[in-house]
Amino acid sequence: MSRGVLISHGWLVAALLVGPVNSALAADWPSPVANDVLPYPTSGLTHGPMLGRPASDGVRIWLRTDQPRQFAVVYDTQVPLGADSPSVSGKTIAASDNTAKVDLAGLAADTRYFYGIRINGQLIDTRVDFHDPWPAFQTLADAGTARDEAVNPEGLTNLCFAIGHCMSQEPGPRSGGHYASSPVFDTLLARHGDEPRFMIINGDIIYEERRDGTLDGVRENYRLYFERGRSFARLARRLPLLFTFDDHDVGWDIHGCGEVGLGEGRHLMRDIGLAAYGDYAAWANPQMASRGTIRFGTAAMAGGSDLLVDEQADFTGLDPATVSTIHVGSYTRPDSGWKRPDAGDTAKPPPNAGVYGLVEVVDAHRLRVRPASAKDGTAGYSIGTHHYYDWQQDNCHFLALDTRGERSCFNGKNRADPQAFILGEAQERWLLETARTTPADFIFLISPDPWTVYHTAAHVSTKPGADRDDKGDGFPSFLHQRERLLEALEAVGKPVLIFSGDVHHAASVRISEHVWEFLCGPLASTGHPLATLGNPPTGGSWESMGRPVDIRWLSGFPNDLPYQRIRNAYYGLVRVNNAAEVGRPRAVGLRLAAFDRPSVTVRWHDAYTGRLTYAETVLAN
Repeated sequence: MSRGVLISHGWLVAALLVGPVNSALAADWPSPVANDVLPYPTSGLTHGPMLGRPASDGVRIWLRTDQPRQFAVVYDTQVPLGADSPSVSGKTIAASDNTAKVDLAGLAADTRYFYGIRINGQLIDTRVDFHDPWPAFQTLADAGTARDEAVNPEGLTNLCFAIGHCMSQEPGPRSGGHYASSPVFDTLLARHGDEPRFMIINGDIIYEERRDGTLDGVRENYRLYFERGRSFARLARRLPLLFTFDDHDVGWDIHGCGEVGLGEGRHLMRDIGLAAYGDYAAWANPQMASRGTIRFGTAAMAGGSDLLVDEQADFTGLDPATVSTIHVGSYTRPDSGWKRPDAGDTAKPPPNAGVYGLVEVVDAHRLRVRPASAKDGTAGYSIGTHHYYDWQQDNCHFLALDTRGERSCFNGKNRADPQAFILGEAQERWLLETARTTPADFIFLISPDPWTVYHTAAHVSTKPGADRDDKGDGFPSFLHQRERLLEALEAVGKPVLIFSGDVHHAASVRISEHVWEFLCGPLASTGHPLATLGNPPTGGSWESMGRPVDIRWLSGFPNDLPYQRIRNAYYGLVRVNNAAEVGRPRAVGLRLAAFDRPSVTVRWHDAYTGRLTYAETVLAN
């Protein structure tokens, strides 16, 4: 019997109220009683789906299963999703921790699509809670949807995205404890609905839990956060995400992982941490030609030789342009401390542990590296790659930095040391060339670490001068490169909006005429008092390691509050205002009339209530 005709007079009333039978079915759908869907816990899905790579004509969808499985992503502009709905097939693989990603392509711009996951022919109920709306996303607008020869000949569209950093779920007591399911993501959805079209998580996606000194331990950290964080899972089903990584994502401060010639140290944790980041987060990001695959192996090295030999490898497909540095002796940490695990393959530093540069690919099994090895021996190694990326949307150019994976050590005695760097040579060259040549009106620089405010240890240290010791986290510890970059970005002559992270504080700073720094967070982590930032004023002039800046606004957590008791949290909404919605001279409907001078408004909202706390508007030139 059809669900629409359970009782004849009841069906007639329903038909009069909601329209045709199909509408009634859609209102009823999905019914577990009718076996429209299979409950999530019995489906084979363990995590996801999550959305990434937002575009006007597509989106990327990620998921994880309990074992390698075939699946299909089904999608349509309406529900119910059925046998006639378009679909794309995929397969999770063990090598990537039973994760997979598929791309939906050829979609219409500025259009809402519903989607679902089908395994063994059965559609899975992917709602986080039964009464949630069915997962859906909206593609970005494009010029074709907005062009009007009279008032908007270039077809400029408006854009809104969300951004934030530092989303700890750590239960404490080290940090005072956090909500396991952070309220911020439900607040964002409830208060702003479909206003933002994507969200950028700007570093510190996870904080160290359940790590055991192995790659699977880092993956387990992600699995825990994506399962326990139900509000984040709900957001990720509706809003495409993009990510950067910071120190907690890889396990600690990894100073020196781009410094060729540096020996044993915690910088060698980089690549195992980033392998897990690739499985669970970097899949969502655009991939440039400079990004390759992290490789792991076991190398034989002879004292005095500059050859790294791995008879099990095939280096013929290795593009040197995708290589950052090579680490001999790669390892990852357990939950506490940063030293090598007490047991296992990486328990002791192997011979020749350290950072190497790639000189050339000699053949399938040999690489020429620098410096030459000091002694004979075999060791595990990893070949790192570049994780920075960029993409354009209308008159906006987004450039996402890697501020951890290619840096040198910092010089605590001379922060202006010209040999110290936070961005490697290839990344700096890409950044400056892209900024100089982009036709965009606005440059959005996504930086996981701060440029002007400090990140000291004053929230956990009573040592005199702790509020002046930047401890190497951000650009204030690399002044020679910071000043060179800021001067070059100012010379571009158009607005450069740096969105930074790591510090658990919200801030708006005008660095120079065209360059700004915004911190939109923390999303969930306990806050840092003003001393951690170097005790800047909450508004007014300030010197950041010798550079005068204008502090427009800080969230201003006072120093008499213990770190563990600062529970303020924020998220940012960034709106690009290119055009006004106006009517049509004769026809019914709306169109976009381009402004003579576009602008960007950055808004900070309280993570618990959604209330606006501050806003800053930056005008195009």
